[in-house]
Amino acid sequence: MTRPGTRLRFGEKAIVPVREYHPLQKVYTEGVLGIVVHRIRTTPGSRVRGNFDEEDRALLKRHIAYHAKVTITNESGNAFSPGTPRLGGDFGDWGPAVTMLGEEGLPGCREGNPPDLDEFGRKGAEWKTCVLGVSSRSRPMTAVQYDDPPYGKDVQFQDDPSPDFNKHYNLGPITWS
Repeated sequence: MTRPGTRLRFGEKAIVPVREYHPLQKVYTEGVLGIVVHRIRTTPGSRVRGNFDEEDRALLKRHIAYHAKVTITNESGNAFSPGTPRLGGDFGDWGPAVTMLGEEGLPGCREGNPPDLDEFGRKGAEWKTCVLGVSSRSRPMTAVQYDDPPYGKDVQFQDDPSPDFNKHYNLGPITWS
């Protein structure tokens, strides 16, 4: 497994554990993913597609879209469908920039939905996705971070009890730059 806090170069593979709880079924799915983040590219913000109002569209025209393609593989061969990984752009000072994940985006750079069990439930299965950030030229996206547990904190709702293993979370994101 890739150690928390590891810095990788674009194109290098991180090997990460995955453990997700499904509250309706009251079961966990576990597996191991390989994640490769490819180098960050730029394109005019006006090329970003989506349901934006006039004000947001004008803002996009003045900014740059930074995007990195990501390849996720099933390394363990466990029969599971991965959730959407928490990948985000690093803009240095964490000021006002937007990291977008969703169906819309740039041509050739869409996240799409995670593959289902039939598509991803075997060793070596791949899912190609993308991380998209919008910012100014003076605040470029210089890195991409992965911070799903144990590398980052587990997402919890206010009334959820803290899991016993929470002390093993937030150990440091994996960063590609």
